[in-house]
Amino acid sequence: MKTINTNLRILALWLTLLFVGWSLAGDECTIGAAAGKATSDGRPMIWKTRDNSGEPDNELVYNTSYSIPFLEVVNAGKTYAWMGVNKAGFAILNSVANDLPAGSSGYGNGSLMRKALGTCASVAEFQSLLDETNISGRKTRGNFAVLDSSGAAAIFEVSGDSYWKFDANDTLQSPAGYLIRTNFAENGTLSGGGGYERYKRSKKLIHDFYSGDSLNYRSIIRFQMRDFSDFDSNPVPVPFPDRWLDTRPYGYIYTNVSICRYSSVSAAVIQGILPGESEKLTTMWTILGSPAASVAVPYWSVGSTPPEANGSTTAPLCDISLKIRSELFDYPESKYYIDSYKLLDGEGGGIWTDLFPAEDSIFTAGESWLQKWRQDAPDIQEMLTVEKNYAQFAYQTLQKTYDKLTTDIPVFENSEPVTRFELQQNYPNPFNSETVIPFYLPQYGYVVAEIFNSLGQKIETLASHYLSAGRHKLRWNTNRNLNLSSGLYYCRFEVTMGNEKIIQVQKLMYLK
Repeated sequence: MKTINTNLRILALWLTLLFVGWSLAGDECTIGAAAGKATSDGRPMIWKTRDNSGEPDNELVYNTSYSIPFLEVVNAGKTYAWMGVNKAGFAILNSVANDLPAGSSGYGNGSLMRKALGTCASVAEFQSLLDETNISGRKTRGNFAVLDSSGAAAIFEVSGDSYWKFDANDTLQSPAGYLIRTNFAENGTLSGGGGYERYKRSKKLIHDFYSGDSLNYRSIIRFQMRDFSDFDSNPVPVPFPDRWLDTRPYGYIYTNVSICRYSSVSAAVIQGILPGESEKLTTMWTILGSPAASVAVPYWSVGSTPPEANGSTTAPLCDISLKIRSELFDYPESKYYIDSYKLLDGEGGGIWTDLFPAEDSIFTAGESWLQKWRQDAPDIQEMLTVEKNYAQFAYQTLQKTYDKLTTDIPVFENSEPVTRFELQQNYPNPFNSETVIPFYLPQYGYVVAEIFNSLGQKIETLASHYLSAGRHKLRWNTNRNLNLSSGLYYCRFEVTMGNEKIIQVQKLMYLK
């Protein structure tokens, strides 16, 4: 009987772990912490790419219901904090550690972080909170990155009744001054931690930043949070001029082992302060929505966040980013594949050619304001106005990007005189799923563009209307007709400009 009961307990534990693994599969994140000795400007940082495909609507809220007011990223309409910073300059964020045992009652990961933000002014006070709840018990199973206004930066591995501290300022625990975690703990006692590919890739990226004296919020946001890699943690270029598998579309990247992936719904780098600087200047550089399809905006824990970041139901910044994400992850057979040619097309186009310059402008202007406030006492109303202006600018940029991405024929300014109609080679070619066909119009005219198969049968009409003079692009997306077979297709252009009629044909090689 004892053997049977033991086997039943083992089976029950296995089923519980299996269920927990399923329930947390969409809630895996990539985090890190760096002491000031490791960063390029001497300020500590913590950072997180949040993954939770089941809760895509993230917003940034200013919470005043505790003794210390704080900023928190939350699921829209929900009460758990997933990353944040408070008025005292204490900041916290987390990743799930699936190999740590959770307790049956008490604070969970999100509720613990909200409690810490509302009551802790320092890393030491957070550690005291963990000491208290070691006794009462917690439902936590996570890695928690923290920093405060003293320059402290650490990661705590926290189970239901125990914790382990890793100090980024401790030379023995962190020789280079930075720490990385995904979804396993060094002190994990259970199987199924996960995130090992992302851990290896993040560790390599952060090491390179550190070695090049460029470990800062800009490098993490631009390169680490938008990084794609394979199952061996090797980088994948954008655009990706290949097939992931023979059966997958050309140029599409499988993202489920990448730091940036389909389930990434928000991200933040929280930048601390130097000694003598105001706690108010602890800056939360926040991306609402997919990092691949959004723009980072700086926020400070001094007052209510702008409506773009905290709408009446959901955040407009997150809403428009999710719309862009749906255009990027458009492969109908698997949501984990992203069309890399929509990010950068190799011809000077793609959404990153619009988003990154806008983000660079926010970085540069934001840093100028921070320099001003570091020299003089920061003006709270001025800080809130800066937040509002940058959030509005980010939203406008994303809306324009989405409109451009979803318009069949985007129009670009002329950079050179066009004297005759010119049809250029489509790219990519061969292609799967989508190809782009560029052409020039020397003057206003009526354009009919139609796709035919090798038997001369018309498949689709891409355009049949007037266009202004200038550069144009047509996109043929074969996902609208999944019955197509591989082979040669033809795009026939008939262009009428005044009394002149021009007919040209472009060959397109489709590989299914």
